[in-house]
This record gives sequence, C-alpha cells and structure tokens, in this order.
Amino acid sequence: MVFAQGGNALGKIDFTENDEFISFHLEQGGLRMVPTYLESELYCSVDEFVTAGVKFIREELERVVTEYPSLANNRHVCALSLEAGLEFPEA
Repeated sequence: MVFAQGGNALGKIDFTENDEFISFHLEQGGLRMVPTYLESELYCSVDEFVTAGVKFIREELERVVTEYPSLANNRHVCALSLEAGLEFPEA
C-alpha cells in the first residue's frame, strides 16, 4: 500500500477476465475509487482502506494456508504474511 506511505503508486487494478478496472485517486485525506462496472464512485479515508485491505489479506491468507498448509512455505505467501503481521507454523 505504497500510496498510504506517501508514494505515487496510485493507478488502477485491472481484471484478467474482462476489460473492467478500478481506478484510485488520492484526494484531501481520502481515497476515491472509480470502478468501470458501477455508475458511482466510492470514497473512504486512507486509514479505513488500509485497515480493510490488511484485514482482507489476513483472512484470505489464513483461509488458504489452512486449506493448503504447504503454501505456508511459499515465498510470496511468506512475504504477504510478514506485511500483514501473520506467522504460520512450518508446514
């Protein structure tokens, strides 16, 4: 979440299954998200977005590693886990 640390990594998230995307715009202490598949924009504070993002990452990592324990040894899973403050026992 580089943008939350003062970086300029704002842009968009593309989807592989279609041409839709979500663009992100940092403005006045908040984050505006504009999905191409909705006729509206979403807005929240950066703190709220980061908190929700970390919660999502934690929950999904826990779910996936519980279902597939050997993933706890995957270097990408390990890197995400460290960033999200998770530790998995050795598989």
